[in-house]
Amino acid sequence: MNKIIFIIFILLNAVYAATLNEIDSKVLKELDIEPSFLSNRTFKNIFDEYSSSENISYYNNMLRKSSLNAQIVKTEIKNENLPDAVFFIPLLESSFVNQTRGKNSPAGIWQFVPETASTLKLRNDEFIDERLDLIKSTDAASLFLNRYNDKLDKWYLALIAYNCGEGRVIEGVARASLDRYLELNPNMSDNPNILGYKRSLEEYRRTKSGIKDLYNIYNRLGKQQAAYSFDYLLDNNQEKKYLPESSVVYLNKLVAFSIISNRNLFKSINNKSKYKLEKVKANKGLQLRSIASAIGMDYEEFKSINKHIKKDTIPSDSRNYSIYIPTEKLDIYNQRMSTITPIKQPIVENSKDRKKEEKINSKDIKKEEKVSSKDSKTKEKQSAKDKKLIDKKDSDKPIIHVVKKGDTLDSVAKKYKVDIKKLKVVNSKKSKLIDIGDKIEIYK
Repeated sequence: MNKIIFIIFILLNAVYAATLNEIDSKVLKELDIEPSFLSNRTFKNIFDEYSSSENISYYNNMLRKSSLNAQIVKTEIKNENLPDAVFFIPLLESSFVNQTRGKNSPAGIWQFVPETASTLKLRNDEFIDERLDLIKSTDAASLFLNRYNDKLDKWYLALIAYNCGEGRVIEGVARASLDRYLELNPNMSDNPNILGYKRSLEEYRRTKSGIKDLYNIYNRLGKQQAAYSFDYLLDNNQEKKYLPESSVVYLNKLVAFSIISNRNLFKSINNKSKYKLEKVKANKGLQLRSIASAIGMDYEEFKSINKHIKKDTIPSDSRNYSIYIPTEKLDIYNQRMSTITPIKQPIVENSKDRKKEEKINSKDIKKEEKVSSKDSKTKEKQSAKDKKLIDKKDSDKPIIHVVKKGDTLDSVAKKYKVDIKKLKVVNSKKSKLIDIGDKIEIYK
């Protein structure tokens, strides 16, 4: 009886593996994974867990709520010819929720840390965090994964490297290649090259330097001598710790999600988003609220597709900057953008300079306020002069000077050879503080 049960168990496993291989071979081929991977107990357990009706319903709901973000990733995967499994990285990393928890925390749907963002040339400062730029961050993730695949020559290794880092992966596969090579060739243990490989591995574990030497081991032993085997790595991983167990589970989840999707169980994966995004240029100094109002869009919704802009204003450190609008709003955007006026931007962007400027302006204001009663007659005379200036302002056509970065009221007065006091009166300035974009009227 026990023998019969055992035979049935073996047959069911064989049918299970054969069915998966037949239906989902595309998933495995895309990731360079051998069919034997599907017989791995870890994978079976994860597949059973995530293919339950309860979990399928849960993830379908998640995909439905994040249809815009999901469709952006799906489009990029198609454009870059990436494996379908890549789609599920944001699902595992962030549940497709585009947010950050703090300055030094991972951010965006791809959960890039600041150091990785810098490597991928994603801007991250007090004004902009491009890890939250849905399209730019997805392009960066694509570049990141392609780079790993080019170096490691296996897509499944690229996915694992995304989770635990390139160094951790190449150290593991190099060590697994060496161990298996010596099992196949025990008489080579004292070979000078083999001893050199062992030293390279030890040096990397100790100093985290010499990653090129690890690639050399992987290429020469793992590839050229066919010593590398993913099955061997997985079978011995618990003992040898070639890769973090959490990263092996991570790969299993991605494969499981891909197979479930391949079986059309994630119905929400093809849900159309509310709209498609169009990248447009917005002039510096424009308020996001003003743009949203101009195109007839709710501000919170507009902000949600432009989370990469931290403040409510397009930064002033470049002529313009990219934002996203629904494609259907493109025509009205092009029609109305010229009518939106940039808001005033502080001249001094550096915080130290800003404090210095504020201190100077504070002194100016205090000096102006220190007018004793003895000077009241002088003030009356000045008021009469001011009235003449205002009368002149009403009758003459002024020269308009638009304040640029570096301008001060003194420099403007000097440029047009006018009295600084008159300039302040005409332009209703109580102090010398001016902002970028200010229009200063000059009367000769």
